[in-house]
Amino acid sequence: MSEVPKVGIAVIGGSANMNAKFPEDFPSVEVLTKDVVYDTPFGASAPFTHAKINGREFLSVPFHGITNYIKNTEPNSAGERVFYVLWKAGVKKILGTALCGSSSRLLDPADAVIPDGFVDYTTKRCQAFYRALESKGVEVERTSYRLHQAFCPELSKSLYMNVKKAGFPRVFQRGVVGVAEGPHLESPDEVRIRYTNAGIDVVTMNLVPEIYFAREIGACYACVEVVSNYGEGCVSTTWEGKMAFSDFQAMWARPTGQALLDTVAETDPESDECGCMTYRWKSIFG
Repeated sequence: MSEVPKVGIAVIGGSANMNAKFPEDFPSVEVLTKDVVYDTPFGASAPFTHAKINGREFLSVPFHGITNYIKNTEPNSAGERVFYVLWKAGVKKILGTALCGSSSRLLDPADAVIPDGFVDYTTKRCQAFYRALESKGVEVERTSYRLHQAFCPELSKSLYMNVKKAGFPRVFQRGVVGVAEGPHLESPDEVRIRYTNAGIDVVTMNLVPEIYFAREIGACYACVEVVSNYGEGCVSTTWEGKMAFSDFQAMWARPTGQALLDTVAETDPESDECGCMTYRWKSIFG
């Protein structure tokens, strides 16, 4: 297995930039290595790309590290494998993306949301990366953290400006994400009671455990959620799977990818002006 390179920035791809040949098919990107699988205590990782844009090196993994063989909810999950690689790389800034359903009647397909809050409704995701490492016999220094400012304001601001530049009809610089377990989509009553009535703006599935693990390893995190469909029973029920996913991706995957790359290009991995890491400290528990 290959050695993980030391890199300060990572892009965790999602359904929003799938099938866009990200990042190798975008202008100004220099690919250093492609489709590299790394060994982790949880099993082999999904294939990573190590690339550079505007002098900024970054690691990229598609679709949250999920493959036909690596799942997101089972032990030795995609999240654990991805974040082992990012931890070994010394990543300090992480960008994510996903498609999402709207649970607000004010949000329409092709709207983009840069969230500033989330609510975790999952039950089967690993919640503690360092404890998962300990279970594999890896010695780590445990940390405790607050989830105040869970999304980095500086990364989010940069991402917001670049998503606007990419041509989305409307971009919102705040919003609350509900993280569903999946893999099924929600019923109309679930959307109404669990999400809409609770003030949730959009619903997606893989923000967890990324948002937790990023803070745990000492990395800033921001993401763009692209609305692909109305939540069940919210505004319209006429959409079909092909319309909301494959057809939608064909239109918006490249703009999403370009916005992510433009944000990488202007991100200083060593900057700590955002203050995110002041909400993380050495744990008093052994």
